[in-house]
Amino acid sequence: MNIKYCSKFLAVSFLIFSQANAQNPKQSLIDVGNITTWVANNGFHDWVVDSSNWNGAYPNGVNAGVIFSEGILWGGLVNDGQLPLVRVNGNNYGSGCSPITRLYRVRYDYSTADLTLDAADFFNKDISQVSTEDIDEIKTQYKKDWDEWPANKGAPFYDKNKDGKYEPGIDIPGVPGAVQTIWIDYNDSLSNELYGSQPIGLEIQETYWGYYPTDSLGNFIFKKVDIIYKGLPFSPPNAKIDSMYIVQWSDTDIGYGVDDFAGCDTTLNLGFAYNAGNLDKIYSNFGLIPPAVGYSFIQGVSENTGNPNDSAIFNFKWKKGRKYVNRKNLSSFIYFGSGATWADPDFSPNGKLQFYNLMRGYLPRPSYPAAITFPSSVADYTSNGVYLLDGNPLTQTGKIDGNVDGPGDRRIMMVTGPFNLKLGDTAEVVIALAGGIGNNHLASVSYMKQNASYASLLFNAFVSAMTSGQVLTPNNPPHQKIPEGPNNYILRQNYPNPFNSATVISYSLAKSAHVKLIVYDVLGRIVKTLVDEYKVAGNYEAVFNAESLPSGVYFYKISFDNEDNKLASDKLYKVKKMILLK
Repeated sequence: MNIKYCSKFLAVSFLIFSQANAQNPKQSLIDVGNITTWVANNGFHDWVVDSSNWNGAYPNGVNAGVIFSEGILWGGLVNDGQLPLVRVNGNNYGSGCSPITRLYRVRYDYSTADLTLDAADFFNKDISQVSTEDIDEIKTQYKKDWDEWPANKGAPFYDKNKDGKYEPGIDIPGVPGAVQTIWIDYNDSLSNELYGSQPIGLEIQETYWGYYPTDSLGNFIFKKVDIIYKGLPFSPPNAKIDSMYIVQWSDTDIGYGVDDFAGCDTTLNLGFAYNAGNLDKIYSNFGLIPPAVGYSFIQGVSENTGNPNDSAIFNFKWKKGRKYVNRKNLSSFIYFGSGATWADPDFSPNGKLQFYNLMRGYLPRPSYPAAITFPSSVADYTSNGVYLLDGNPLTQTGKIDGNVDGPGDRRIMMVTGPFNLKLGDTAEVVIALAGGIGNNHLASVSYMKQNASYASLLFNAFVSAMTSGQVLTPNNPPHQKIPEGPNNYILRQNYPNPFNSATVISYSLAKSAHVKLIVYDVLGRIVKTLVDEYKVAGNYEAVFNAESLPSGVYFYKISFDNEDNKLASDKLYKVKKMILLK
């Protein structure tokens, strides 16, 4: 039996939460963009989409996704006078964590926005089946979370009157400039329920945020993770964690989950997964090319040095007297999987030692303290870290997946470390989850990398704005400084969206090209061809009249073809989602 489904069965009684009630839910989702993700109040990412097949949808509105489950793991050598020395915990197919507070989710425009899609996502309903009561439940919880936002615990907010305290009637909860934010706070008190490892005494705060799907913005979700070493009741004052690692773990299922490849891009601090071919039996049902998905470490762990010449990003601002611990944010990329040469760690006490070896960049078996290297056919051991499959799938150069294992059910690990923590210290990282869809499976990798790169640009612009004290709201976000697309061939979000009967789709051409603009339904059937002709460089609009169509989710795809770009068609293909509500 595939280990993930076996593990799912073992964890089901502890981890399945009902979405039947939106009031103080144990799990919720970021869903304002094209990619969605569910997370629970203990950091666990349940598989809730399409009868428990994926953790989120991509693109949003399609009943398919790219991730079965994901989560943050950590491990280190804990010197607190207790055994075992090696302790590993976190969230993957199970959880060793307990919530400290309830889950909070806010949306800056909840009182005026159309929350129909929001309700459809939360209740796992078709958009046409959403009731007024469903929408009211979502709105009521948004208001409660706004009023009770835990700013005193460290949850971010826009302090409009600069008085240093959160006031619901004045301030805006959530990450400044974002549309939607989730904040959770949990600890590692149930460590022995995952790999039989004793607790360390950690508090983990996770902040998720997303943006409206304007160009690349809707294709990534940010996550800030703060791991605070609080210690246990018996921890001595000099307790510390040596050689600690933070891992973004994911079981990536690109639609049908057994035909995938993995890879990494060290220049983007990115680990990713993609389909091994152009056809995926899940995405083909919707008339879509299989997407690609990846995680980029866009901020690494820093430590206090007290040296004014040092600086690092911490809590969304540049801080003097801090220094990054590692030379690269991504210190290792590892893949393994069901039926692969390197299989999942055991769900037993030995599993934590196998996971700790993977964190260090070594084969999981034999387990720690053994240190057997991955073969040179897949791995590069460098001064910055250990990287498997750091080749280029588009050019088929370097070390790419498929040479050791055929297509399969891949798990990927993006690792940052090692670093040390003393009691009271906080290890903070920021990760971007990015997706991309192109006109073939390798073009999807190219788009995903572009979106991951945009996420990094946006985060850096955001941090600079926060450091300088710039006012950031969803109507004044830092992403205005980011270029709008490859080669400036731009497809914009339709307006209005959602719409009733008619909407406008605008696009721009940097050079003259033959343009095709086609509308599809959720099953991939062509609804209407809006444009199919040669256009000179410039800005254009097309009106989509949907008076005769039923309410629902639709997609529009544009392609550009000119003589200069016949060999670069992967950069000239864009898809966006729109919602018809009558």
